[in-house]
Amino acid sequence: MDTEVAQTRRLGLENSQTRARFIDAAEAVLRDEGLPALTARQVAAKAGLKTQLLYYYFRTMDDLILALVRRVNENRMARFAEALASPEPLRALWQLNSDPSGAAVASELSAIATHRETIRAEIVSSAEQFRALQIEAVSGLLAHRAGSQKAAAGIVMIAVALARMIVSESALGLTDGHTEALTIVEDALQLFQEPG
Repeated sequence: MDTEVAQTRRLGLENSQTRARFIDAAEAVLRDEGLPALTARQVAAKAGLKTQLLYYYFRTMDDLILALVRRVNENRMARFAEALASPEPLRALWQLNSDPSGAAVASELSAIATHRETIRAEIVSSAEQFRALQIEAVSGLLAHRAGSQKAAAGIVMIAVALARMIVSESALGLTDGHTEALTIVEDALQLFQEPG
């Protein structure tokens, strides 16, 4: 298709239920079958719709993937707000970062991002914003502790890295050291909840 035609053709509405079905299907394909299966034909089949209709809602497969990245980020931000409002926000933030439910999709999106600059830029931008929000939140939650401002960025980084490693290794069936690491996290969460 000519690039100029692709740029000017009419697209379906962003709030369309059909568009949402394609995004749902793309997420399911990535989660269940991985990146090699992420084709227009496979996504359309998973959505129970015609392949041609996919291109009425998305100019390219990259546009569909970007829509999925944005949805994942919106869901993460909603869960972040819920975590901060919970009675134990530090524990809830840990659970948010260590939740395995989105790990497969996140891993596949990261793999895509290594080869597609637009998707990488979107993922990096949203990750930087989210990390800054987490650092700000942790800093505020630990304000009663001396030196907490400096420690917040390190705590967030360690928690995110450990959570990802545990989720990733667990998916492979490798769990050596996980129980011990989780015990250390639990002890630290308990310690941080106590007044400084």
